[in-house]
Amino acid sequence: MDLLQKYTEDKLFYELDEAVILSLEEMSIAESTRILLQVEKIVPHLATQNKKSQIVGGVLNQGKDPLFFALRYLYEDNNHPYFFQLFSITSDDYLDLYNENKVIKL
Repeated sequence: MDLLQKYTEDKLFYELDEAVILSLEEMSIAESTRILLQVEKIVPHLATQNKKSQIVGGVLNQGKDPLFFALRYLYEDNNHPYFFQLFSITSDDYLDLYNENKVIKL
């Protein structure tokens, strides 16, 4: 008696643009890993919005100097989130995103 192979669908799927990957490669392995872990945490909570890019902010607490960053993405109906830009932001920019509830909460 043969067993049928089971397929488990991955519920957490997103795409990273080459520009985001290049930005991650310029960082240390620890920083880029922590950013990707935050991305995976926020993906299930992102809202779709057709024909308009969105932004989400994050922070890496690394001692005295936290690293504030933002990700631009597209997330349209019937598609997966597509992150196309990763860049550093100031603490003021991060607080603006925080007030708009557009940050990755740990």
